[in-house]
Amino acid sequence: MLDFMDYIQLAFAEATNWNRDNSYSSLTATAQSLLDFSTPERLRVHLSSLATPHFATSYTLGTVGLIDGSVSYLYSTVPLNNTPSRSALIPLRKLARGYRQVQPPVAPVEDWGWQSLLDGLGSSESKPSGNGDGQPSLGRKATLLNATLHLPPPTTLNALFLRRISPTMQLSLAVCSTRGPPLSNSAPQASLLGQLSHDTGKYSNEYLFSTDNSLFGWRGLWNFGPDPRHPKENASQRLSLLSAGAEAYYSPVSSLIGMSTGIRFSTLPAATEMPSSSSSTSSSTATSNHGTPISTFPYTLTLVLTPLTGSLSTTYSLRASPNLAFSSRFGFNVYSWESEMVAGCELWRKRRKSSHPPIHDDGLEWARRKMRMADPTAFPPVENPTTHNVDEENEAVLKIRVDQSWNVRLLWEGRVKELLVSAGVGLGPSSFSSSSWAANSTAAGGGQSVGGGVSGKSYWHGVGVSVSYSS
Repeated sequence: MLDFMDYIQLAFAEATNWNRDNSYSSLTATAQSLLDFSTPERLRVHLSSLATPHFATSYTLGTVGLIDGSVSYLYSTVPLNNTPSRSALIPLRKLARGYRQVQPPVAPVEDWGWQSLLDGLGSSESKPSGNGDGQPSLGRKATLLNATLHLPPPTTLNALFLRRISPTMQLSLAVCSTRGPPLSNSAPQASLLGQLSHDTGKYSNEYLFSTDNSLFGWRGLWNFGPDPRHPKENASQRLSLLSAGAEAYYSPVSSLIGMSTGIRFSTLPAATEMPSSSSSTSSSTATSNHGTPISTFPYTLTLVLTPLTGSLSTTYSLRASPNLAFSSRFGFNVYSWESEMVAGCELWRKRRKSSHPPIHDDGLEWARRKMRMADPTAFPPVENPTTHNVDEENEAVLKIRVDQSWNVRLLWEGRVKELLVSAGVGLGPSSFSSSSWAANSTAAGGGQSVGGGVSGKSYWHGVGVSVSYSS
């Protein structure tokens, strides 16, 4: 289940209109959500709160051999007024990562229209005003600060600084500092990762630098089809999206070189929507008459190639129904002839929740029926509101994942009263982390280790439960 602070960061991205799908790092995000989920470790308890629209806190307590935990704080200059924070009100699909529908790329608002998101900050400088080139100026840009301290010693501090420089650019700085053992006089080990993202809707570029081995990196993604920056080219609604990208890394200190390239084809939400009668044409008349969507099932196909290591990975994800999704991944290495086969699925359970209380029988309904037989207009039948205004809400999801070595993961995530609970177990002849295939794509290619090696003779890899509550 998604951490509360990660959930708030996604809400910040939505509030500032940042499309996280238009990035090479998200190329295989749909398959990863269905295949690369992790099960909880032992017992962990999370207490979180969005105290104000600008400030959030989170505390974690766990038992993994010994007592450990973390304290996290987050501040956002953008008020998150429309973000549900109570664990009983947060939509479960926002926390439990499942089939991820790729959203169509959109053009950034070049006239700084997202300035309205910051109108409540109380600064007169934040009000848009005209300048020499006719563009309004922005006094305070959207900024997010997050810090997490992991205890007990040796403590680790993770910090994040996120800032929207312009409607098309975003800067993020991530710091990780680990203190040495209690009896050690060595300085804390720290590393900084900086990333500058440029998203125009048609294409996106990401430039990275890490102080760890002085690593430089670049990632890029290109979307085929109409350019969202030119509305005249978008006369017709897009039904599918074809994207291609690549990444490259180089470290002059360790002479490390890495690169990968990939392609993704995915149906867009418009492909499964019911065509409207007003916009229907002669070519879609038959479809609209039968009341069927343009595409029956949303699906996503990806292909990632890492030339230096010779690894090739393909994924296919399908959402068979609103409550059922499947995904599979096949990997092959041309140098070692090793392969990987993984399949998984998720099953959502919904419950019906009536917006009105049921009608209680007062014992006189038989008399009303007799009167209606004589005069139907005198006592009209009273409809039971439980049959109307019924909303369906997601109650729980079950995820299953199995590979070619018969390693199985089971994960259940759901809501119990006002608590969010995750429970998982791992079964199989070997540990999931024992991978003999060292060839793997880097962060943009999925970052997953595609291995099928067998190590150990254990058939029970442990069971864990994670309980979360937020207010």
